[in-house]
Amino acid sequence: MADGLTLAELTLAVLLVAALIPVVWLIGRRRWLARSGWVFDCSLRSAIMTPSTWMLGVVRLNGELVEWYRVFSWSLRPKVTLRRGQAQPTASRVLEPAERALLVDQDRVVQLTDPEGRSVELAMAPARMTAFLSWLEAAPPGSGYR
Repeated sequence: MADGLTLAELTLAVLLVAALIPVVWLIGRRRWLARSGWVFDCSLRSAIMTPSTWMLGVVRLNGELVEWYRVFSWSLRPKVTLRRGQAQPTASRVLEPAERALLVDQDRVVQLTDPEGRSVELAMAPARMTAFLSWLEAAPPGSGYR
């Protein structure tokens, strides 16, 4: 037997590294997102995007922006961005029975509409929704009253 790695061992090592790269990327990306804002789990459904189904993601509250990122994505750019002063909560509801199989059972849904009439629905835990709506309706530090 020759010294060094055999072809099978080399192939196994390459496959192991190839399998770990996406996992390391997703963990590193989540940590990078959390460095510059408050990040929490949040599913999104939008009539603009096709298909209009619930997508798992995270929201980052970054300055004046609400940025939504897909969880399983290579991109460092948000898929949906809304401005704090322009996104208006128009409705809030509990999950419908059909949605309970797709989302976390305790989630609540809030619908946000921008001035152009586009709307998205965000599903999140009730405690996160309370904090998110408070942040959305409050004025940022140093901006005075609305």
